[in-house]
Amino acid sequence: MDTEYQSDIEFDESSEVQIVTYRTLINLVKANPVLYEKHHKGYNKRSDKLLMWNRIGISLIPPMTEKEFYRLRQKFGKERRKVLQSQPRSGASGNDVSYKSNWILYNDLMFLADHIQPRQ
Repeated sequence: MDTEYQSDIEFDESSEVQIVTYRTLINLVKANPVLYEKHHKGYNKRSDKLLMWNRIGISLIPPMTEKEFYRLRQKFGKERRKVLQSQPRSGASGNDVSYKSNWILYNDLMFLADHIQPRQ
């Protein structure tokens, strides 16, 4: 089975408890900008970031790691691209309908919007 498809299924069928856990993970990461802001002075200190990820991981039940947040971040990036690509261009007709993400964690991860740069 395709991994991308499999992860989308897991997100779509998340239980309420898992969604609360994901939101807790998101809030813990949001409180530590060194984990996602590339211009933060400690961003390149791998040992400090690893220690922070370990603290975050053990504070959650079930324990979660950088890998789970990476999956959430990737999903957010895909949803964000869909939203941005569907926005009408200047001079386009007003009949175009823009995409609105229905993913339950999309708004929780909006703090990453300024930190994710689209590939050229």
